Amino acid sequence: MIYTTTERNTAIRLIANGEADFSNTAFYERLEEFNWIVIKRLDGIINSAELTYAGKDLLSRLLKQNNK
Repeated sequence: MIYTTTERNTAIRLIANGEADFSNTAFYERLEEFNWIVIKRLDGIINSAELTYAGKDLLSRLLKQNNK
């Protein structure tokens, strides 16, 4: 894994809020490899990303964790 748990969790939250910064392409491609997200590209450039089932599940757990 080339990212930390904190980086992954932050990215999941940002994607869910529509605020992700795709300047670190390799990072987001790595999240996609681990099935956290699905990347949408326009002319080969990352345009947006959506959470997969696993990503949505993780987001749900993170939100519950914050509400404790």
